[in-house]
Amino acid sequence: MRGFVPGGLVAEVLDRTDIVALIGEHVRLVKKGQRYVGLCPFHQERTPSFTVSPEKQFFYCFGCGTGGDALKFLILREQLTFREALQKLADRAGVKLPEARLDPAALQRQREVEEASRINELAARFFTAQLREAGGEPARQYLEKRGITPEIASKFGLGFAPPSRGSLLQFLQRQGLSSEEALRYGLAVRCENGEVVERFRGRLIFPISDARGRVRGFGGRALNDTAQPKYLNSPEAPFFNKRELLYALFQARDAIRAAGFAVIVEGYLDAITAHQFGFCNVVASLGTSLTREQGRLLLRYAGTAVIAYDSDAAGAAATLRGLDLLQELGFRVRVVSIPRGKDPDEFLRTAGREAWERAVAGAVPFLEYKGLFLAEKKGIGTAAEKMAVLQALVPNLALLPTVVEREEGIQAVSRLTGLNWEIVRGELDRFLEKGQKSWLNTCKTAKNKHVRLKDARRKAEAGVLKFLLERPDFLPRVEAAGGSELFSDLQHRRVYAVLREVTARGGLHPPSLFAQLDEEDKGIVATLLAEQSLEGTEALLTELIGFIRRRARRERKQELLLDLKAAEEAGDREKVQQILSALKTLISDGKEGC
Repeated sequence: MRGFVPGGLVAEVLDRTDIVALIGEHVRLVKKGQRYVGLCPFHQERTPSFTVSPEKQFFYCFGCGTGGDALKFLILREQLTFREALQKLADRAGVKLPEARLDPAALQRQREVEEASRINELAARFFTAQLREAGGEPARQYLEKRGITPEIASKFGLGFAPPSRGSLLQFLQRQGLSSEEALRYGLAVRCENGEVVERFRGRLIFPISDARGRVRGFGGRALNDTAQPKYLNSPEAPFFNKRELLYALFQARDAIRAAGFAVIVEGYLDAITAHQFGFCNVVASLGTSLTREQGRLLLRYAGTAVIAYDSDAAGAAATLRGLDLLQELGFRVRVVSIPRGKDPDEFLRTAGREAWERAVAGAVPFLEYKGLFLAEKKGIGTAAEKMAVLQALVPNLALLPTVVEREEGIQAVSRLTGLNWEIVRGELDRFLEKGQKSWLNTCKTAKNKHVRLKDARRKAEAGVLKFLLERPDFLPRVEAAGGSELFSDLQHRRVYAVLREVTARGGLHPPSLFAQLDEEDKGIVATLLAEQSLEGTEALLTELIGFIRRRARRERKQELLLDLKAAEEAGDREKVQQILSALKTLISDGKEGC
């Protein structure tokens, strides 16, 4: 949580920070010209593509696209909050920060998470100790049967909850905690007769941590197969929400960055076994359906997700929705084929390391997986069935990030359905032209009517920002041409607003600029700063602005034409006249460009 820290103070901290020295504590840097280069700490690479600029106080990786200032580096590298990273830099620089001022609700949530984590850590310590005691023999036998070594059990903090009532509560009381606190944090339940007893009894315990290693809650597996439920979790609470957590992410995050992708499995033991076999980039989703919060969490570490769910996983439709969601968030998604009747844990133990490596390497693109699933479920024996499968796959085709991937996807769908290439391409084009607005969260990432036009416009907008980063003296020229209204991309518009504000206060100073930017916007500024200089002149700026205006008019014209068609089909004559008038005004405002 950021709280309120004056931008000038953040800029002062950044100004006093030697970014080369800071990053040099984590990365071996070599001077090359005006910059320093090294191997990126955020993904695996053999040739250095990570660069640090002491002059402009930023870092950027040309390989994975990660970039920002010293604060962003600490936040990503050490998994700190903004405030924690700023405090660390301020301590290094000898700058005193004011006390954080959070709104009461945010402050209360922060305190509750910290207190829950403290109490859960105590409980985890108790469970771990009980696993080693004589009473923990049933849990140790179960782990041995599943092939889990003591070393791996220790790595994941596995424990045992004794079957007797009162043992955990007595331990917590010795630590100064009451039964009411145990109830509040999900470690105990109140019986009908009013007695407070432990929630977890006679179970193998899996601590569930967040990405920083703080224990948020627990999962408990019954050691007796007749006991119900088989798995019991801590209750949902503000400090424990399964939708916002991925099991083993704390243990896996560095391996995910190094591998460049994450493997997602379903269960605790699937993840633990993978780590035991040396595949440490594996996390578990704590359920069959992935959530948006889990996807956003994972996106901090990798842009590719490989799904390795049980071959007979229940809720296949829910699983597909989760994978759709991952693609919508921007992931490249692939799916591992596991022999029917096996889960990743069993597959690893029976087939071995090499078979798992082959399975992951051979994971099929999500589009192909979804197509095969739909073909089996819906059938593709008739033309109507083929078109139904095609229409279900078109939104996924539209989200493929590159032209090459999209063309390959069209060919794959054509082969799967037996429909020719032209039909698949035609359906995709119609989808893009109609601007479907009912598929997932289209307000952010689903492709809209004019994806090609808008992509070109965004590139020109980025060019204007790049120009102003190098020649802030041309800011009045951009303001006169429309200022923030030139930028259709919301992130570009935010960056422009900050750039304008910082420049107006006395010239562009990179630490001052970074100090005012949101964390998510620092990456785009680092990208622009790292790119080769434009050697810009006013003529180039004029060309970029002219291009943006022409594209804006074209986009507006196409929107009006689509609206006109809809109004005509609806028989709304008044709306038709309004749109025709708007088209006439648009055309008279200026000549259309290319």
